[in-house]
Amino acid sequence: MRRRISNDQKIMDRARKARMDRISGERDREKNGLSPKSGVSQTDDSGGKRMIKVTRLSGEVLYLNIFQIESMESIPETKIKMMNGYYFLVKDSAESVLDQIRAFFSGCMVPGGPDK
Repeated sequence: MRRRISNDQKIMDRARKARMDRISGERDREKNGLSPKSGVSQTDDSGGKRMIKVTRLSGEVLYLNIFQIESMESIPETKIKMMNGYYFLVKDSAESVLDQIRAFFSGCMVPGGPDK
């Protein structure tokens, strides 16, 4: 005997699938015409100005815009949440990501101030 699925359950299943697609980056891969295994390429040939280099758990290298990072969370891996709601699970520690951000901002500072 087949179990009937209520409309509420169907809605919840669709919402769960959409959430999992968003988390995995599936929509971005489809939108950019990439294969499901290729990931969202965010590399910058100029060396990643305003970008930090992180490595996904799968070993894929990503470059993330530091001005788009909303928060970071250290669970056994590091979870970086972006301003658009997406997040990335990376091998890099939260401290190493912060070190890259600090290095960027220290490179922007002019010693002696604007009048020298």
